[in-house]
Amino acid sequence: MASHATRKHCASRDACKQTATAICEGCSQAFCTKHFNAHRLFLGDEIDAVISEYDQVHHIFKEQKTNIDSHPLMKQISDWEKESIVKIQQKARELRQELIQKNTIHLGKLSKTLQDLSDQLKLGREHDSFVEVDIGNWKKSLNDLKENLALNSILRINQDCGTPLVQNVSVNSIENDEVFDRVFDNSARIEENGLAVIHTNNVGYTDVRGRNEYSTGCHRICLSIQQSSDTWLFLGIKAKSRPLQEISYSSKSTYGWSSNNYSWLNGQAKANQLSARIEMKTNDTIILIFDCDNRKISMTNERTAVKFDLVVDLNDCPFPWQLHVILHEANSHVRILS
Repeated sequence: MASHATRKHCASRDACKQTATAICEGCSQAFCTKHFNAHRLFLGDEIDAVISEYDQVHHIFKEQKTNIDSHPLMKQISDWEKESIVKIQQKARELRQELIQKNTIHLGKLSKTLQDLSDQLKLGREHDSFVEVDIGNWKKSLNDLKENLALNSILRINQDCGTPLVQNVSVNSIENDEVFDRVFDNSARIEENGLAVIHTNNVGYTDVRGRNEYSTGCHRICLSIQQSSDTWLFLGIKAKSRPLQEISYSSKSTYGWSSNNYSWLNGQAKANQLSARIEMKTNDTIILIFDCDNRKISMTNERTAVKFDLVVDLNDCPFPWQLHVILHEANSHVRILS
């Protein structure tokens, strides 16, 4: 029989002084029989809540799977279709009116030519005053008239290769399977199968690259700042062709933002001019968007809801781009969210 000194008391929060009779394998706390049963009932309520939330998520999933027409992007596509049809119909009306006007002018000129030729033929026949040269000239005039009566010989539809009448759109997926792939040296280590990168307990710059390459489309990367003192952390892009290096922020192909309130363009720091700071604090979630088609990148801190944009000069940072993180603070830790 256990002595009073070795017995554990119930860990219930209601100041229960009963001797513990069971230990929960999950939280490792000891409870008396009454409160152990109550603890199990509490856990039962917890799993019921999880199941209820799962059922809600599963219901939303089934609705999206079976009711694709209700997808919010469908309305955008329908609006684009209607606006495009209106623009095309308006342009078609303008082209028809322009064709009528130009055709009327053209036929007016031919009418005068036809009348002149008719007068010459009548006069020649009435007075029997024509020779071979006259017949040759009249034949040539008739051939010219026949060619001019073929409207497509003088009128054309000109297709402008400049600004399109209807804006070209596409559906892009912004899902991303990015992972951290390379580090400059052993001052940082990649963990969790590439989802996390952690700086050592020393201060110093180190270059970290993602695995994916970005040249077309729009891509979204969600990063969680697991640990940072918000003194110096960089997030952005760099050209794949540029090598890993210790002081990589000075590379001409570096574009992005650092947590000391600076943006970086072609390796040059530019002080943030907005009233809201560039922040990357512990537990912050940062959304990076790489819009290759429009040659720009953006960063949004979900906590502050502030968005920053940069236009990328392809002469400095050519495709393909790669995710570029620079760690500096001791024990700083960044994780890619799936």
